Amino acid sequence: MRPRTSSIFPVALIAMLAALTFWLERLVQGPDGPPVPRDPGTPDFVIDNLKGTKMNPDGHAEYTLAATRMVHFPASDTTEVEQPRLVQWRADAPPVRVSAVRGTVSGDGKELHLQGDVVIVRDKAPGRGELRVETNYLEVIPDAEIARTPEHVVITQDGSRLEGVGMVFDNKARELELRSLVSGTYRPLPAKTP
Repeated sequence: MRPRTSSIFPVALIAMLAALTFWLERLVQGPDGPPVPRDPGTPDFVIDNLKGTKMNPDGHAEYTLAATRMVHFPASDTTEVEQPRLVQWRADAPPVRVSAVRGTVSGDGKELHLQGDVVIVRDKAPGRGELRVETNYLEVIPDAEIARTPEHVVITQDGSRLEGVGMVFDNKARELELRSLVSGTYRPLPAKTP
């Protein structure tokens, strides 16, 4: 079972959150400069029921990002999202859906931490079934194109199952490594009849 690398790597989530955070920060600051400093635990903006779509030059959706709440904290320059859901749309591949209970994006957009029931699903396509990756925590480093977790991971597709503890996914090298306690069950696909 070899997952498509572009399908399970949620780099777009960071890019969209970073761009939205930057835009909202400029909106909050206004023309008179930065806001007056306040309590570090106080957010400078909160958005409920967020939904945004990035379009390609042809006018087709590339990514859709939704969250029940987004909160930016200026003291730490971090953005927290509740129930983040990202859908990647591509003309040449089935949609990929990423969801979690919550997520945190660093102010520079260099790290994304997804926590709680992290699920990545690549929809089924002709000749292959749905690919599903499940874990409880996922750290994404978009510049390095790396996603990793020290947690338990389960990968399923077409009745086959692979699991282990600790995962590193290197998109540039096109490598997926499970670090320990690896086990799996391979279920061959039925032979095609002429």
